[in-house]
Amino acid sequence: MLTMHKDEETCNRALDLGAKGFVLKENAVEEILKAIAAVARGEHYLSTSISGYLVRRRSRSEALAAKKPGLDDLTKAERRILKLIAGKRTSRQIAAELFISPRTVEAHRANICTKLVLSGSHSLLQFALENRSAI
Repeated sequence: MLTMHKDEETCNRALDLGAKGFVLKENAVEEILKAIAAVARGEHYLSTSISGYLVRRRSRSEALAAKKPGLDDLTKAERRILKLIAGKRTSRQIAAELFISPRTVEAHRANICTKLVLSGSHSLLQFALENRSAI
């Protein structure tokens, strides 16, 4: 990904979407060839100026896992739904995107709440939004 956006949220979103390389336009002249070569070798490449984001992302994930040990118990489907909730999607939108019924999404939401010990009508959404860069 070649971008002018030097913010942590953009970096995290690109990584979540599967970006193998992340180069800032301000560093493009020096880094673009290195990035292309690394990705062609099957490696990842991140601009050095954003490496701190990756360190903080890892630290937040570890801290969240310690605070909410139930995160490790989430299934792949539940984790994906949690990320979509963090992306402010409704159950209907999630159902349409994943080709499942809204009722199935609601069952997953209930399971996530149980595993994370969340209660209340908006607690899952609040948790997902507050921790979206770590989930």
